[in-house]
Amino acid sequence: MKKTVSIVLATLVATVIGCATTMAPTPMRGADVTAPDKAPDIKQYAEKTPGVGQVKLIERTFVGQPPMVPHSIEKYVPLTIEENACMECHQTDEIRGQKIPKIGTSHFSKTIKTKAGEPVLEMSRFQCDSCHVPQVDAKPLVETQFIGVTK
Repeated sequence: MKKTVSIVLATLVATVIGCATTMAPTPMRGADVTAPDKAPDIKQYAEKTPGVGQVKLIERTFVGQPPMVPHSIEKYVPLTIEENACMECHQTDEIRGQKIPKIGTSHFSKTIKTKAGEPVLEMSRFQCDSCHVPQVDAKPLVETQFIGVTK
């Protein structure tokens, strides 16, 4: 019993001395935890205005990923059931002679149609910016070798 107590005390003393002599951990963020965060730089959207010039679609990184928005949406939000600016352009696959992504058929009601016979947006899908988010032209925060699989 006396031997066990001696071993426990020796281990405890060694642990306390070891902890006291080690250097303080360096935070991954590079600053003290109590230091205020620096505001990120304002980034430019890949295309500032939809429909101006040839908008390049952003490549998806996995199968089933919702398409990302290559333009700012500030002028078009908030999106409501009564007013959804995305529908004005994306209800068809062409507008003013330009090819644009059309809203997928999964977003429309299979049972409800307008008086003109056009499909109606499903009520659970009107909030486009929940899944489809605008992307800015920014370099990755960390280096990566990730290669998406979309086919």
